[in-house]
Amino acid sequence: MSFKLLQKTYKNFNTIVKWFLAILMMIIAALTFYQVVMRYVFNNSPSWSEEMVRFMFIWSTFIAAAIGIKEHIHIGIDVFVKLLPGSLQKIIQTGVYLTIIFFSVYMIKYGWAVTLMTKRQPSPALGIPMSFVYISVPVMGILLIMYCVMETFFIWKSPVREGN
Repeated sequence: MSFKLLQKTYKNFNTIVKWFLAILMMIIAALTFYQVVMRYVFNNSPSWSEEMVRFMFIWSTFIAAAIGIKEHIHIGIDVFVKLLPGSLQKIIQTGVYLTIIFFSVYMIKYGWAVTLMTKRQPSPALGIPMSFVYISVPVMGILLIMYCVMETFFIWKSPVREGN
């Protein structure tokens, strides 16, 4: 697979994940609006919509956190790192991504264990298995690993920039 094709595939994958997140957020907004109208206009608030919004918000938070790796929008203290030579910056960035990967492996392992434990536990209002909610943790771990691996690859493929 050529470097350009890999970049394009990575960009397309990220676009799909962002669209999924955008759709989740639109559904959250619509369901919240529906809940408010039903509560204050018709005095008949459905219990299922609040629970659905909560579950979708959990999913959207985890997906957005993974996208943050690709977009480089997570909070970081890089004032001192920017003062270092470009090759040393690459090493430090790689160390950060490896730390996130290490943490993500544990998220996948223990998130999957919790998902399996909750597969027979129904949610109170919707009655869907709670594993639907908890599987978002291992999914986030997988996305984090994918994004970290790709970002590390791109760090080392790009030329060293001295004097940043």
